[in-house]
Amino acid sequence: MLAPQGFVGSEVSGAEHDLLISVEIKQKLSNYPRPDREPVKLLAIGSREAIQAMLQQMHLCGFAEVFEWTDFMPAPTPERPLRCRPGELMRMLVKYFSKT
Repeated sequence: MLAPQGFVGSEVSGAEHDLLISVEIKQKLSNYPRPDREPVKLLAIGSREAIQAMLQQMHLCGFAEVFEWTDFMPAPTPERPLRCRPGELMRMLVKYFSKT
């Protein structure tokens, strides 16, 4: 499993701290909407451990940084369904991760 190298507010200080903040800000800013891009929302539903494993794999492939994902949220229920906007479609893939 990957170990975090540093986060804002961690024990990292000085120039290294400024570099970490700079990289994080640039990556978060690249995810803001722009007129020339269209958003695609990815949804991961599963156990905390399985979701973490999937996020780590996506990170290792260069797809997304772990901090780009939201914090854990409750999954949709019949009382609180997932809502989409008109015209939005969905596709789904089920992947299985070994329990460790």
